[in-house]
Amino acid sequence: MMKNNSIHAAPYVFRAEERILVDANVWLYLQPPVARPAPSWANRGYSRVFANLLAAGAVPVIDALILSEYLNRYVRIEYDACWKEGYAKFKDFRSSPAGVTVAENAVAEAEHILSFTGRLQDTMANEISLSDVFAEFKQGSIDFNDGILIENCRLRQWKFLTHDADIRVGGIDVLTLNKKLLGA
Repeated sequence: MMKNNSIHAAPYVFRAEERILVDANVWLYLQPPVARPAPSWANRGYSRVFANLLAAGAVPVIDALILSEYLNRYVRIEYDACWKEGYAKFKDFRSSPAGVTVAENAVAEAEHILSFTGRLQDTMANEISLSDVFAEFKQGSIDFNDGILIENCRLRQWKFLTHDADIRVGGIDVLTLNKKLLGA
């Protein structure tokens, strides 16, 4: 796979109707769990980027993989920060009254995210080159879900807004504030 084109998200000028797939890690900065608010630099930085995206009339996009990662990570962050001592097993926490409350909060945040993005986008799994994703995954150069997201962006000609420093291959435009990714 080709290297990605890393673009600094802060000065980037969004275009009307431009589709931007927003990664779960960015959503966790924009809509963080109560137990772990986003660092101030991330909150300010990605909030500004997202405001610019909306002001320009660009379209934030979400798919099922990102929504899944957001919800699962949200609940795990809350568990690790506040509930791990009371519940030895994560699955026990998840089905407890506390876990149900955390999940309800996570879903409320996800519904807020969907108010910006509209409906979920299809991952176009039937058009994705799974052999390419498998090859990169076997070499350790990508996480499988990241490979699917990269392929989806490539096929749909979307840009990918992420803070994940591992997003280095795929031949797509990656918008980020991550200095490691910008230096790649």
